[in-house]
Amino acid sequence: MKTLRFIGMAIIAIIMSVNFAACSDDDDDNPIVGTWRSEVDNYGYSDSYTFNADGSGIWQEFKDNKQTDSESFKYSVDGDKITFTWTDEVYTSTFSISGNRLTIKDNEDSETYTKQ
Repeated sequence: MKTLRFIGMAIIAIIMSVNFAACSDDDDDNPIVGTWRSEVDNYGYSDSYTFNADGSGIWQEFKDNKQTDSESFKYSVDGDKITFTWTDEVYTSTFSISGNRLTIKDNEDSETYTKQ
């Protein structure tokens, strides 16, 4: 009887261990998740991207640290490519992350953002 109880407890412990491992936080696996802000340009403008773990996000523009515009988007990542789906446009560019710096590049230029 003690052996059966021991085996039953061992099986329960194994099942609970598997369940806890399956419920781990996946956000750590996606380094782009979070808010990234550009440097202020010569005219007082900057912008930011907030990437949520569910593939949604928001872009915001600032003038002298006051929000002047914003737009929601959806995004997906495939290797070093990020695809933005805006209300009426789909846009794909290359990106890289180094430490707390995100660089988004397209055919003509690039922009660097710092994680907030």
